[in-house]
Amino acid sequence: MSAGMNIHKRIIGVCWVLFGVLILSLLAVNFSHTDQRITIVGALVGLVYAAAGFALLANLPRSWRIGLPCAALSIFSFPIGTAIGFYYLWYYFRREKLN
Repeated sequence: MSAGMNIHKRIIGVCWVLFGVLILSLLAVNFSHTDQRITIVGALVGLVYAAAGFALLANLPRSWRIGLPCAALSIFSFPIGTAIGFYYLWYYFRREKLN
């Protein structure tokens, strides 16, 4: 993989870690006002995004297996998730084309 594409992978990894932390922090702020089921699902979603970001930052060979579903789901989280999701999809399909 070229160095130019590797920087995109690191940017997306940092964005997803921050997005996961943002979800978890919003849940923590509204913990007492939120239904328990919503809190559990939200925490799982935040942890999955953070795990996807760490997988990309660690340069794991199969990080696309967690990254691709996260990108598809994050498109529905307008506006931040949409931008990160489309950015990852652009990166993923550009990387596949170069290989």
